Amino acid sequence: MLDWKSCVLESVDSSPSPSTTTRTDSAKNTPSPAMHPPETTAPRKFAPDASLVLVGIRGCGKRSLGFVAATALKRRFITEDHYFKEITGVTRQEYLKTHGSQEFQRRDIEVLKLMLDNHRTGCVVECGLGSLTRPVQDHLRRIVKTNPVVHLVRDIDRIQQLLGLDDQSVRLLREGDPLHRTCSNFEFYNVEDRTRIISDDGSPDPRSAAYSFKLQEVKEDLTRFVRFVTGVDVNHSSYDSPFVLLETPPELRSFTHAIFVRSSDLIADNVNLLELESGGDAIELCVDRWGPEMPNVISKQVSVLRRNARTPIILSVDTSSLTAAKGRDLSATYFDILEHALRLAVEYLVVNLGENRSQLAQIIRARGKTKIIGQHIFEASSRVKWEDDGCVSLYNEAEKLGCQLVRLLRVGTSREENASVLEFANKIRSLPGDHPPLIAYNIGRLGRTSQVFNSILTSVTHPAITRETENERDPQITSRDAVQALVQSYVLDPLKFCILGASVAYSLSPAMHNAAIQHCGLGHVYRIPDSPSLAVLDELRRDPNFGGSSVVQPWRVELYHKLAAKSRHAEAIGAINTIMPLRGTADGTMYPLQEQASRRNQAGPVLGWYGENTDWVGIMTCITRHLSPRNAISAKTTGLIIGAGGMARSAIYAMLRLGCRKIFIYNRTQSRAEEVARHFNSWAAGQVDSEEVVRVLRSLQDDWPDDASPPSLIASCVPADPDGDQPPANFEMPMQWLGSPTGGVVLELAYKPLDTPLLKQMRRIRSDNGRPWVLSDGLENVIEQGIAQFELMTGRKAPRRLMTLEVLRNYEGDSGRFDEKTIQARLDGICS
Repeated sequence: MLDWKSCVLESVDSSPSPSTTTRTDSAKNTPSPAMHPPETTAPRKFAPDASLVLVGIRGCGKRSLGFVAATALKRRFITEDHYFKEITGVTRQEYLKTHGSQEFQRRDIEVLKLMLDNHRTGCVVECGLGSLTRPVQDHLRRIVKTNPVVHLVRDIDRIQQLLGLDDQSVRLLREGDPLHRTCSNFEFYNVEDRTRIISDDGSPDPRSAAYSFKLQEVKEDLTRFVRFVTGVDVNHSSYDSPFVLLETPPELRSFTHAIFVRSSDLIADNVNLLELESGGDAIELCVDRWGPEMPNVISKQVSVLRRNARTPIILSVDTSSLTAAKGRDLSATYFDILEHALRLAVEYLVVNLGENRSQLAQIIRARGKTKIIGQHIFEASSRVKWEDDGCVSLYNEAEKLGCQLVRLLRVGTSREENASVLEFANKIRSLPGDHPPLIAYNIGRLGRTSQVFNSILTSVTHPAITRETENERDPQITSRDAVQALVQSYVLDPLKFCILGASVAYSLSPAMHNAAIQHCGLGHVYRIPDSPSLAVLDELRRDPNFGGSSVVQPWRVELYHKLAAKSRHAEAIGAINTIMPLRGTADGTMYPLQEQASRRNQAGPVLGWYGENTDWVGIMTCITRHLSPRNAISAKTTGLIIGAGGMARSAIYAMLRLGCRKIFIYNRTQSRAEEVARHFNSWAAGQVDSEEVVRVLRSLQDDWPDDASPPSLIASCVPADPDGDQPPANFEMPMQWLGSPTGGVVLELAYKPLDTPLLKQMRRIRSDNGRPWVLSDGLENVIEQGIAQFELMTGRKAPRRLMTLEVLRNYEGDSGRFDEKTIQARLDGICS
């Protein structure tokens, strides 16, 4: 094993130059924030294929997270160990043993610089111990001008525990690691995954429906981070629908809210993080203190908030509560915080328009993909009123400065000012041409009315936040308060939702959707029709308060042909599971789709139907959650679909979206399987780099085809209630089709009964041969597609844990209902 301790001692001892030596806090041993070099203010604009470079101390997770990043970006992963052997012909350990530590360090630095220079595009590059040396750090300072260089940070106590380090080594790491901030332009805090379901022997239990792989949460966190940093999927998501929340940023939707959280509240543990998953379309983290330890603290807080809320992060600074860092004035400290925020790649950064314009311009040039919100707060003593030209001038100045959004706030002194701010907002909206979205309202108790009617990213509080002292300028209404007020003032209307299908008596959708509706403050009702049939559609079309419907078999395909408009996903699948009304003006002119999306939760004449499919979203989510790194989707990955109905179509599409290009389908009636295969092969010819993505398996007795790997993605789409020529519900897999040496994921989409013959069979097989097959039962997909469907139909962020809890509490199988222990285990597994 490489003598890491001796090498890191020499590297750290020899690396800092006098100009980069850091002062450390004796209690925390963390760096002063006053060490940002000029390079980090360079524009974070890179070529689309610019390689991503990872730096950080040992134990921070470079190797495992590098693999995650490479998979997410579909790039080569270059590790220092592998490249060193490629260049020198021996391993790093062998070279050290043969040549000694001084020569090893010289050669290691030389090879590392060569590795960086020779892989500037199309790669994810892991830097090893050499990044602690001055020559490599100088080299990285040149690379940050053209490439994203990410500093990976992790709790140092956790690193000490993992590596078994002594206190001296930890001290050197504490002193050396902050130097990575001087030679990188981004930062990602590696937050530990939460505890999974544990078996009697103390290990994660793969038999549990709540089982998931280690690093699953951080894998999702880092995937979103690197895609944002590199620009992948920032301007073109995998959804392309104005109705999908992930597709349309909150500033382009109606009545969106940002949960306001102070960094001091997080430090004081005054926030129940799990509850932040709903109640806002973004999280605003307000930094209200700063000091030597705060860069790491804020980095961790941003990562923790992203993981729990799964929404964009807005970062703002409360300068009234800040004290200047040692050796820095308050203005310099303020810009240190802004620069650190850009390193964290927050989605939005609030800048005070009253600060130095030249420095603000530097921040805006260095923003990368972060959107800048130019803000000004008019104090109660200000002579500038909402109706004055000064407000319009300030808005125009923010636009000229390059802000993507403008936020103008005023400390409310009278209720009459609430009408004035609405008039000002209308004046800005009436300006000709395209301009930055405006956030404008009065703050404080007297401004609550204007807060309700502000259309985008109103700051709100949340029941999960318990502050020891109230700040009168902090938001005092919740998102639920605001939505209820909009309903009570007739801006939003109570609507009717339902489920259509042949067998919906036991549907879990009403419990799930009604709980979410009540939680969000909407006045809607979701029900099962008294006589479910397609004739109900005519009745719904005459009802201006109809809001939308879930669609289950056997009408997923039939209703597809009755639509006035559909998403490209529904078109690709050829089946739907959701219809929504398309409304229009009194003269019968239908609104465009973007406006339809903004008018959700408002009644009106129904002129036609819009069709969408969230089944594929649920299936894709379940596959992604349970797919191990060994089974990461590649050119060799094979999928298998059982069944040929609407759900089977969704499963094929989900696998295609994930990058699988070899999918086999088996159905008892071969002609239906052939029809589905023709549909997707025709679609794929114009969409993906393959003409035959789906092939038909003719018999359960056939061997697995020789020209394809055994499947590692299996989806059984046999319905709970067979219809027509669908296969029987007691399907089991032919053993000759289960040859994957690395196991894989098996999705069972039926949930009546929950423990199907297929799942029982796969548990036996897993027990007999030890292959790591991960099983996902039908309830998991019901929940995931339902969450996506709720957000689609209402435009509100779904309360995941609540909807999951309602499904688990209301599900009744052959053995009755789940007990509380089982409910909690499943809840943690699905929502953690």
